[in-house]
Amino acid sequence: MQEMPKKIKIYSIVLFVNALALLAYLIFSARSLSWKHVLFFGLLVWLAESLGIDLPKVGAVSVSFAIIFAVIILFNPITAVLVSLFTTVVWRDIKERSSIYKWIINGSTAVIETGIASLVYYHSGGFSLLTRGGLTYSDFPSILIPLVLCAAIYFLFNSLLISIAISFFENISPINIWFFDCKWAIPNYFALAPLGVIFAQVYTITDVPGIILIIIPLLVAREAFKVYMRLRGAYTDTVKSLVTAIEAKDAYTRGHSERVAKYSEMIARQMKLSEDKVELIKYAALLHDVGKIGVAKKILSKPSQLSEDEYRKVQEHPDLGASILKDVEFLKDVMPAIQYHHEHFDGSGYGSGLEGATIPLVARIMTAADAFDAMTSVRPYRDAMTSLDAAKELRACIGAQFDADVVDALVAALDIEEKLRPCFKEEEDTLLMEGQLKIVETEKD
Repeated sequence: MQEMPKKIKIYSIVLFVNALALLAYLIFSARSLSWKHVLFFGLLVWLAESLGIDLPKVGAVSVSFAIIFAVIILFNPITAVLVSLFTTVVWRDIKERSSIYKWIINGSTAVIETGIASLVYYHSGGFSLLTRGGLTYSDFPSILIPLVLCAAIYFLFNSLLISIAISFFENISPINIWFFDCKWAIPNYFALAPLGVIFAQVYTITDVPGIILIIIPLLVAREAFKVYMRLRGAYTDTVKSLVTAIEAKDAYTRGHSERVAKYSEMIARQMKLSEDKVELIKYAALLHDVGKIGVAKKILSKPSQLSEDEYRKVQEHPDLGASILKDVEFLKDVMPAIQYHHEHFDGSGYGSGLEGATIPLVARIMTAADAFDAMTSVRPYRDAMTSLDAAKELRACIGAQFDADVVDALVAALDIEEKLRPCFKEEEDTLLMEGQLKIVETEKD
């Protein structure tokens, strides 16, 4: 079982205390409670949650919100909260023997998001549909405000509390997590909310038999989202297949793209780029050498120095890579990194002769990550450099080949700043005196 970070343990306790206080308040203020309804709707929620679809980072999404939303507007806050607790006891967590802290966080989040959303609904003018016998034309448009507020508050607390928990697990900003895993779910929540209203309205008229009519559109909604996530997975598999094809041509660079992706991600996170941008950079790094598919294997594997003609052929791989991927719609955003990752900050690189800030940031990040991995990897014509020596080489070429901010971010992410600092002043003074600004190697390119 995975060891929980200390921050997760503290966070789970804080959530639990707040959830317990809210639960106690709702119990003591409740006028009635039907365990029959709790168990029936709780079972529906449990089934819906067990059929949840995994998110790209951590967690899962399901259509259980529609059922919980229906319970909120059918009964009272305490009934809704108790029903929402069934979302905690899902089969995959039982099977995976999830940590007790995960159970506490999920259960506490369920209580807080449902309890507060219910209170907002009833205090903003909402009423129990079961007590009133359902909605009528006279209830519109006044009922819309409580319904919208309820859905919005539920989503806000759900996404915020879960994003914070995931950020502790992944050591990523909760804001980045929210934008990457949660913001796209806003339409999903507000599409499920009307289904919840229909669910409640049908229940007030037909009782249990009407539930069958609602289950079908909920399953359709789940399948639509499942197809979307499957397509997203297919994109990732496509990228991995292209990387395999690239590295099959050069045994000495096998694993290079994955390492460049790792270093690029480290740089991007250190520079506090958005999670969407981090994912884009990782894809771009994996594919940055895709153009080498069009370069002869004997050139890529040549153990000695390349001739001028051979080097010119290698220099064509950024443009060739961009040409290969130009018609692949879901990869269009990685094109700048692939096409310009051999441009140099002073304009001396190859490709389009870009310099400085005119080189896309994703390409500047790729250039540093690519060079660092090339220097720290074994080649048939030389041994690998240490991370410390490679970082010193990167620093020596700031302003010539590399962007200073990018190199600083990589050095900080590698956690070798303290080891480098004593070397910087002496070596940089020497380089400046001798005019030895040089261009470092980037994998036989």
